[in-house]
Amino acid sequence: MRIENQGATTHVYGRYRRPHFSRGVTAQLARRCAAVVLAFVLAVTAGASLMAPTASADEATPSPTTSQLMSPSTSPTDETTVDPNSSYILDTQNLLGNDIAKVSDAITRTRERTGVQVRLIYVDSFNSTDSPDDWARQTLRSLDPAPNTVLLAVATNDGNLAVVVSPGSDEWLSSQKSVDALSEAASAPLTGVKAGESPDWARSAIDMMDVIIKEKDTSTSSSVTMVGIAVLIGVVALAAVVVGVVIVVRRRREVDDAKDVSGEEEAVHDDDADAAKTADDTAAKNTDAAAGAAASPAASADDAPTNDTSAAAAAAQVDDPHAKYKG
Repeated sequence: MRIENQGATTHVYGRYRRPHFSRGVTAQLARRCAAVVLAFVLAVTAGASLMAPTASADEATPSPTTSQLMSPSTSPTDETTVDPNSSYILDTQNLLGNDIAKVSDAITRTRERTGVQVRLIYVDSFNSTDSPDDWARQTLRSLDPAPNTVLLAVATNDGNLAVVVSPGSDEWLSSQKSVDALSEAASAPLTGVKAGESPDWARSAIDMMDVIIKEKDTSTSSSVTMVGIAVLIGVVALAAVVVGVVIVVRRRREVDDAKDVSGEEEAVHDDDADAAKTADDTAAKNTDAAAGAAASPAASADDAPTNDTSAAAAAAQVDDPHAKYKG
């Protein structure tokens, strides 16, 4: 290889003594470097793409915590692949086993028919010096539940069971009578177990939810009955008022009619009295007239001599013109 300086151009001769310019060598090296870099980038990209699904899967399935298990799921994919009620069930010992689907269906049925949300917690121990009811009540309060939420908490090793209701719940659910009925229903399948048999944890939860539905139906029936009784009382009261008004109006009419009849009778009596008085007056007048007529002839006879004497006196006066001046 020989290198000669000829101005600004340097010739480089290769194997076959073909001249090359330094610019051509630089461009060739640049292309080779670009190809190497591109290959490296492609290799890195391919490796990253192969590693990405594994990393994504690891990130999408973190280890669950208690708060995550007891809080409603918000992932759209979880709603299609996971039981929607799984967030309301904490079963650290897998006590429900294959019956978890039945329990989940019972939770859904109870929510749809009564509006009550049921939560279940199964642990080996409450690990607290508080009473089971206090522990369950504090746990439920920490979950910030909506009204009409029921929590069944069971500690298997401690043999403790507690049923609590969230604050602000309806009276039919939060009353002590209802809570006692729920506790009794949940305890029965766990306490009446024969030797060699395992407690029926699923039946315990399902029986409790059946009692919730029963209590709701009873409350609804009682409400309807109370409304019916109130309506009946209102109708009876209204009927009594109407009957009273009718009686009063009729009584007033009878009194008015009686007054009118009395007035008419008095008027007739007055007319009869007037007529009788008139008749009496007429009879008296007739009697007086008859008596006067009978007395007239006698009076005429008594008056006749007087008339004759008067006539004689008149005649004497005629005969004696000075008679009127006589004493």
